Amino acid sequence: MHSYNHGLVTSSKGGAIEFVKVTGLNVAPGATSASNCTVNDVKAGLIDYCRHTSTGVYTFQLTLPYPPSLPICLPQVSNADGTTDLRHASYKSASYSATTGQFIVVLSDDDDSGAPVLAAGGATDELHLVLAFRRYTT
Repeated sequence: MHSYNHGLVTSSKGGAIEFVKVTGLNVAPGATSASNCTVNDVKAGLIDYCRHTSTGVYTFQLTLPYPPSLPICLPQVSNADGTTDLRHASYKSASYSATTGQFIVVLSDDDDSGAPVLAAGGATDELHLVLAFRRYTT
């Protein structure tokens, strides 16, 4: 494995592995850059932004060129704010679009009832992602 443009790659035609940390998860939801979280993709430059689009829904926008597929997205959220609710991060199934370069991660908690409820991250929480992209269509 070696570093090449976007993240770590296995060969010139292999997959790319990305590591991303997102903070500022408690920013007010919306459709403008005012709702963007802070993204640290280890200077790979693959993630353009992460926007808190609605409560507990985080839309990631990639930079061009968009990879043809996202076979693996492993999100995990910290619990730095100390809530007693169990908070979970999940990749929204089939949300990656190679046309728009977007995918969605949702945060939910058990709301002390055992039923998952969409919930924004806390001010000190961090969302960590391990992403594996297919770099070529053939």
